[in-house]
Amino acid sequence: MATRRRNLFLYLTIVCFFGLVVIFIVDGYMGVYETIHITTGEREQAIEPDFWVQQGRFFEPTGSASVNRDEKAFFRYVVDNRRLSGYSDQVQVSVFRSQRKIADLLAEPVSVPAFGKQELTWTVDSSEVVPADWPPEQNFEFTVVIRRGGIERKIIIFLSPRPFVPKPPGSVPLPLS
Repeated sequence: MATRRRNLFLYLTIVCFFGLVVIFIVDGYMGVYETIHITTGEREQAIEPDFWVQQGRFFEPTGSASVNRDEKAFFRYVVDNRRLSGYSDQVQVSVFRSQRKIADLLAEPVSVPAFGKQELTWTVDSSEVVPADWPPEQNFEFTVVIRRGGIERKIIIFLSPRPFVPKPPGSVPLPLS
């Protein structure tokens, strides 16, 4: 009798242990995740879902990327639904400079089936964002804000200055004699 009871407690302990392991695995896997891919020039940078969690512990999470002036940045936004039910919401993408909205880039609904993915793409042309009177030898930065439901992601885009700005002919001063 004592041996059966001891084995019963052993079996219950093993079942509870595996139950806890399954709960942690399911809890860490289930949910709606997003990955942002930014391609500039010849580089692609991916901002994974865990970036937002890690950065959010200490300060407001903000991604970043660099673009050469007069080039385009290509964005790929992947919504990964790891839930038993479908997910649908509205995604809005805007460009801000000094907390002022410059342009709306995208406003689309996403509808992702259970354990499915959906991808949205858009392009930011830096020549359309930089004001015409901005000196080409100065840096410029703006923020791409992505809103999905109650979640807001910010990505700061740094525009590097032109490395060489040719001067128009005839602007070279003549030597004094």
